[in-house]
Amino acid sequence: SHARWGRRREAGRRWVKAIQEEALARAAAKPPSPDGRECLGDIIVFVHGFNVDAQGTFERHRAFVNHYATNNHGLEHAVFVSYDWPAQGDIWNYLEDGFDARKTALQLVESGLKLFAAFSEPGCKIRVHVLGHSMGALVIREALRTAPDYRATRDRAWSFNQLVLAGADISRASFDSREGWAMRHYSQRVTNYFNRHDKALATSNVKRVMTSPRLGRHGAPESLWEEIADVDASARWIEVTRTNQDGFIAEMPQSHGFYFDDPVWLEDFARTILGDDDRRSIPTREPHPEYPGRLLLKAKR
Repeated sequence: SHARWGRRREAGRRWVKAIQEEALARAAAKPPSPDGRECLGDIIVFVHGFNVDAQGTFERHRAFVNHYATNNHGLEHAVFVSYDWPAQGDIWNYLEDGFDARKTALQLVESGLKLFAAFSEPGCKIRVHVLGHSMGALVIREALRTAPDYRATRDRAWSFNQLVLAGADISRASFDSREGWAMRHYSQRVTNYFNRHDKALATSNVKRVMTSPRLGRHGAPESLWEEIADVDASARWIEVTRTNQDGFIAEMPQSHGFYFDDPVWLEDFARTILGDDDRRSIPTREPHPEYPGRLLLKAKR
């Protein structure tokens, strides 16, 4: 009914308002910036991948919060929001989860994008960032592609500050097409982390009869290297496997999601969100030795 829908919408507005107020309070409690800049609040929306169930989402959310609360990366003030969509947590459920990802993209617009856009005002002291892992990138892509169809996101000038993709399970070619245009259009900066040894995305390729290389395994097309930060994490993954010989590399999802347990990536992500450094000046990166225009996540810090 219209009344029930109205109550749900009002509850959503109160939820977003509470998150914004928490972000502002945390920003106000930060020590003054050494260079006199005003402290801004940061909200990071995390969209998980296809091989994560609800419990896994909760545990990842808690791990993010605990890591940045206890490590001096400058993100202790950030507010994390996790968007859970109905993935089955089973790699063999890949195709069905892809269908669910597209369906729930509409809910991400309704319960997230529209509400954040509605509260977006000139001079706002809050930055909203989005992190998508694996098939979460598909949810984000479809949500942003759908956003212009909704009045709240069509009639306002809005954008995310940082859009970060890790192990993105979307077509590499689609990222440079009309499908992927919205991801770049609605983000002030896009960062894509990929791992050439990602076994989960190799499986994805097989299920697609090898016709659709994944963004999170092969990286962005060369035509986008000057527009986005395309960061190759392959060398770092190799270093991780060398220092973890207790069965770490035997688990297929590890090469797909190692980012979230790796201190080098976690620091690189924090610096990306803070935005104080140019994409080529972040100290956990270096120029790619084989592909000028790309960046390399340092194997050792």
